[in-house]
Amino acid sequence: MALAAPAVVAFAGACWSRAALRRAAEKWHRAEDEWARRCDAAEAREQVTRVEASVQASAAAKQERLWLLGAMRLYAEAPLTAVTGLLESLGTAAAPSAQRAQALVIRSAMRTWAQTLHDLLDISPLESRAIVLDESVTNPREVIDGVIALLAPAAAQRGLHPSVSVDQTVATLILADSARLGQIFFHLLNRTIQLNTLGEIAVVVQADLLNAGSQRISIKLMDTGSDAVHVAQQPLFEPSGDLAFAGEWRANLDACLSLCQILAQRMQGELLVASDSKSSTRVSFSAPFSVEQWGPSAELTSNAQAPLFAIAAQSRDVATSTSSEPFERRYLDALSEEGINLHTFLSAWRRSMTDDLERLSGLHRQHDVDELRTLLHRLSGAVGLVGAGSLTEALRRASTAPEHETGAIDLLVERGRTLVTQLDAAIDPHRSTIR
Repeated sequence: MALAAPAVVAFAGACWSRAALRRAAEKWHRAEDEWARRCDAAEAREQVTRVEASVQASAAAKQERLWLLGAMRLYAEAPLTAVTGLLESLGTAAAPSAQRAQALVIRSAMRTWAQTLHDLLDISPLESRAIVLDESVTNPREVIDGVIALLAPAAAQRGLHPSVSVDQTVATLILADSARLGQIFFHLLNRTIQLNTLGEIAVVVQADLLNAGSQRISIKLMDTGSDAVHVAQQPLFEPSGDLAFAGEWRANLDACLSLCQILAQRMQGELLVASDSKSSTRVSFSAPFSVEQWGPSAELTSNAQAPLFAIAAQSRDVATSTSSEPFERRYLDALSEEGINLHTFLSAWRRSMTDDLERLSGLHRQHDVDELRTLLHRLSGAVGLVGAGSLTEALRRASTAPEHETGAIDLLVERGRTLVTQLDAAIDPHRSTIR
């Protein structure tokens, strides 16, 4: 008994120690498993984070590259083509006054282009930029014509036809920053071209009298002709075949609106962008301007608003000197080089021209002067798309003439039909090229 008691105690202690060691070993294994699980989870999270960061960086770099290529294409290549065409046309101007008028439009276009490029390449935040208006005597019609010339290649690439209607109440000369005014119109027209789904964009410029020395000028960009044929092309800024970046493309396209809003506020004006896709008016800008000259000078009146019989005489000279209507083949060559199918483009252009010429043929006998002027101006824009400079100038002068003679209108209609026939014969039937 004396030995049994210590033996029992020793055996019990051994069992307790063995159980304690087993519990400690199990606890250590559980802790080891927990740490291993946590390490695996942390490593997995870190790997996912690295993959996401890599994907985001790659996507950002790709989008930035596509945006830069699209921006340089629109703001450099297309306007350069337009300005080059304007410079070349100076050598074919019929009179020194016409050359001076063309030079003024070119100067306005170059000023707008330079200001737009400067702001586009400025990497500083928009809020930190010091925007100061440099006001000078400005002809709003020259500003509008210059911007139309800059964006004509972009509109033609998408099969669109911008037409301009400037009300006679708009002053000839105003006090404004011509570069900034052109910049606003440039961005608004470009945005409308990129988002438009119809065949024509109407630019309507009107004025409301404020007092004896100022007026409020409004510029509206609208979709017209819901039945017009649209040649579907990819937007210049849209990543090709990659819908993942459609939201970023739209954001980049609308980014210029912030600058336009700031410029409109500096001009004490307002900028309205339609939120309803069914609205015909895409965007409108209006602002008050001091008037330096209400009407055109005597020289401008004699050239820009000459009687139609003078235009008719010039048209007859062209018709008798040649049986064809001259046009610049390089305009169509440029479209072909940009990937435009000339057969499709000219098919829509021909239908639009034929309809307008038929309307013009009967409209001038109805004595509807306003509709006649609008139609003449629209036709001048249409023939300008294919580089028919002589007919474009004749139609523009006719649209501003104080009177309209039947013989002169009939001759313009005949010249338009001659141009349509020539373009049909100029396109290679087997390839989308000029013969």
